[in-house]
Amino acid sequence: MKIGILSDIHVDINYSRGDRVTPALIGEVAARELDVLILPGDISSDYTLSASVIHTLRRETGIPCLFVPGNHDIWTEKHPSLDSWTIYRRLEEIEGNLASGPVTLSDRWAVVGDLGWYDFAFGDPKFSKEDFEAMAYGGREWQDHLYARWNRPTLEMHRYFLDKLSTWLDSLKGKNIILVTHVIPVEKFTVGSDHSQAQMWKYFNAFLGSPSYGHLAEAHPSVKVSLSGHVHYRKQFRRKGVLYICNCLGYSTEWDGTENPYEEIPKALITLDTDLLERS
Repeated sequence: MKIGILSDIHVDINYSRGDRVTPALIGEVAARELDVLILPGDISSDYTLSASVIHTLRRETGIPCLFVPGNHDIWTEKHPSLDSWTIYRRLEEIEGNLASGPVTLSDRWAVVGDLGWYDFAFGDPKFSKEDFEAMAYGGREWQDHLYARWNRPTLEMHRYFLDKLSTWLDSLKGKNIILVTHVIPVEKFTVGSDHSQAQMWKYFNAFLGSPSYGHLAEAHPSVKVSLSGHVHYRKQFRRKGVLYICNCLGYSTEWDGTENPYEEIPKALITLDTDLLERS
């Protein structure tokens, strides 16, 4: 089984002379003859657009298109009368949303996933919990503070997603599992000291994810792959039997030498072969 993986496609931010991201992705899926497509979040900053993109991908590719919401997908910016819970629940109704429950791919493989949230653990410990709850530093504000309106404390949201994923993993027996979160599960995917704004990111790394999701994956021997996005990196490594992949399309301004999705998506999309994974 060949599985395509691409996160953070941001079809609205990458909108140029129309949505060219979605048709470019459809074409690459066909060219590679994929069996499944997984999008680990941030399809757009408007849940109605995100839903439309998923419908289009599923219809035009003819394959299962699985996804988890990203923090942008549950933003209220375009729908100020709604809260993020309402948006999250509406997205749950979309076919392929892993937040609705695990999906069985074959007699040997299943996918478990959800958005996940951060617990400040990746931030520099010199900052306090109160510092992180302000979600502002150095003249910059983390936009979730404005648009991710859960009406629950940040750490409570993190625990909600962690417990939900843990319950699902415990319920699956005899399957190899691909675990999907939008937020990152390992410190290796945070913004490092080599970044041009490393000092600022000592604070903002707090909002990228939680090591708890990595610990969860490694506590379940059935988890073979962990997929995430959010940070616009394309990195992977293996630890304690888990292949960690963060594979994002990101913003066109971040692409190397092009702003054309027909050129960038073939470079960005990763293909996983489950047969090869079982032999590795």
